[in-house]
Amino acid sequence: MRHPTPIAVVNRFNAAWAEGDVDKAISFVAEDAVYALHISGEALPHGGETVGREKIGAALRRVREDFEYILYRPFKLTADGDTVRFQVEFMYRHRESGEKLEGRFRMVMVVKDGKLTRTDEYHDRAKVEAFMRLFGKRRRPPE
Repeated sequence: MRHPTPIAVVNRFNAAWAEGDVDKAISFVAEDAVYALHISGEALPHGGETVGREKIGAALRRVREDFEYILYRPFKLTADGDTVRFQVEFMYRHRESGEKLEGRFRMVMVVKDGKLTRTDEYHDRAKVEAFMRLFGKRRRPPE
């Protein structure tokens, strides 16, 4: 059985993710995959390393619950064997605070047998962690 190229798999995942179709995006993830979001787990509940499709799915759903995606544009995709590297231009609105977070981040995805087996997501860690310290906690009105 011939599988799609690694870039084709990543493009399909990204298209589903950009559309907000989390279930379809997760269908491209291997059962024992690893997703490493290189952000402190203290700053983001889904930060750090997550193992297994079910847990990755829960983390990705949490991301969509926490942030409205205004822009998610992958670009400069390059493949070296099974490894696909690319950048993403993004703009998210933090649902709880209404504040926007925008910029670029880097992704490295490994594809085997037509499924994503490992994803490493690299943000400007200091920027994202500062944003979450400022806006991540629900603000209470003065008593």
